[in-house]
Amino acid sequence: MTTSEHNTTVFEIFVQGKFCDLELAAIIHTLQTANMVHGAQRFAWRIISDRPGIVQGAGACLVRAEPVIPDHCLADFLIVISSRTADPAVWMARIRSMRRLGRTVILLADAATTFIARTQIETGAVTTHWADAVVLRETQDQPRLTENLSEFSNGIITAAGRAATAELVIGLLARDPPVSEITEIGRHLLLPEIRTSSSTQPFAPEAFHKFYDEAVSDALAIMGENLSDPLSIAEIASQVDISQRCLERRFRAVFETSPGHYYKQLRVRRAHHLIQSTKLPLIDIAAATGFGATGTLATAFRKFYGITPTDFRGKHRERVLDYSAEV
Repeated sequence: MTTSEHNTTVFEIFVQGKFCDLELAAIIHTLQTANMVHGAQRFAWRIISDRPGIVQGAGACLVRAEPVIPDHCLADFLIVISSRTADPAVWMARIRSMRRLGRTVILLADAATTFIARTQIETGAVTTHWADAVVLRETQDQPRLTENLSEFSNGIITAAGRAATAELVIGLLARDPPVSEITEIGRHLLLPEIRTSSSTQPFAPEAFHKFYDEAVSDALAIMGENLSDPLSIAEIASQVDISQRCLERRFRAVFETSPGHYYKQLRVRRAHHLIQSTKLPLIDIAAATGFGATGTLATAFRKFYGITPTDFRGKHRERVLDYSAEV
């Protein structure tokens, strides 16, 4: 059953034992909400697994899954919710079948990590949950791995998953319903905003600064208050009332990087947000983030994101999934 045949878009959700309960719930609840807002059963779903029957998630969730029939009953979208220990062979084969038909596959978190680790991506970008991305970068050469919420490459969307799953599903739905329906879905889900795919994964460590030791917490607060007029690390250490060497040692213990590098990353992230969310001239954004000149901003921005601010703004669209016109 496809959209063209029955005016219903069908999502196939592939689960494996110890799947993320939150991701499955987010997908189904978002589709249910979309149908409620639309006033009709416009979106349908079915759950499949390599081990059909009752499948238990990582928590208390139990679902009844249908068996996978190779090359048959392919839906409009395939969403894979895997687990770290599960064998990916069946869903990897399902991906190949979907791609032959030109249909979109979405790999969430653990599935994205497995796919990235096992597949050599030569074109496009990929992403996964930031915690897995850290490990992937340390164990493999992954130049195409980004920190975005989701990426689209060769018919496959890799995504951070977890609490960002609802927004991803909304992005998939956003091709057809009017903007008023999309925003109404977000309101019903109590989302404070609907982030775009190119949004950097949320909750950078500085957001939790109160949980770190007092010196690191105070240093992060000072950095956050001085993005437009950066202080030297020596000045920050002085305000924190410890030596610069001591601050650097404590900072590395928490973030595994120097305070200077982390400070610059904060400023680049802020520039990324301003470029994406405002129409401010780049020279104003450079000033607001302490880079002073657009050239200096461009150099730092390219180092962190692999693209210049000008090119990033030129490619950005006001859409939830803004990496490709195909989704």
